[in-house]
Amino acid sequence: MKNKASDSYIDEFEIYLHQLSAKEQQEVVEFYREYIIDANLTTSDTIINELGTPKHLARKVLADYSIKMSEENYQNVNNGQTTSNERFKKNLGMIGLVLLALMASPIAIPIALIIILMLALVIGLGIFFILLFLFLVAMSVVGGIGAIFVGLSVIFSSFGTTLFYVGAGLLILGVDFFLIPVIFALFKWFFSVIVIFFRWLGKKLLHGRKTPMKGDKENA
Repeated sequence: MKNKASDSYIDEFEIYLHQLSAKEQQEVVEFYREYIIDANLTTSDTIINELGTPKHLARKVLADYSIKMSEENYQNVNNGQTTSNERFKKNLGMIGLVLLALMASPIAIPIALIIILMLALVIGLGIFFILLFLFLVAMSVVGGIGAIFVGLSVIFSSFGTTLFYVGAGLLILGVDFFLIPVIFALFKWFFSVIVIFFRWLGKKLLHGRKTPMKGDKENA
């Protein structure tokens, strides 16, 4: 039986699902179409009261799919051939979708704003420390190379001095080349912690509220 209110809602809802594949869009649309029918939601007000606006519901659905892909390490994307850089971008997108899903609920907006401020603070501090680290590394590299040149410049007058300065310069450069991958590994680990936190937050948001999500029945 045709229902103009549900058809209008679903049509608008489908517009916001462009990030999903055609098959995924069809599955999601059919799930909510059947839900609306089974719940006997016959007017726009009752549908929105139950599911939220089409845009808000789409945000939650997209966040849910993004979280699942992130948990699966994007093995179902490009046959699992995604690069580290692509996974990084997709995880950033997942974080953004979770924040948008939070903003979709008036009750959760203060939480979202607090998280955004905290995230901005963390990113700001991260950028500051990265720039500081790069500056210190650059200065120490210049100092190490300078020490080697100083040592080589007095090689004929004082071999002991040459050994000291060249050794000090090589030691500085060695420490720099050791620290660079260690520091980047630490930042990579820290980002993975943030990703795990947003996965947890998104799952609590999406499956801990009254809005029905596709997959809830399978997980029950």
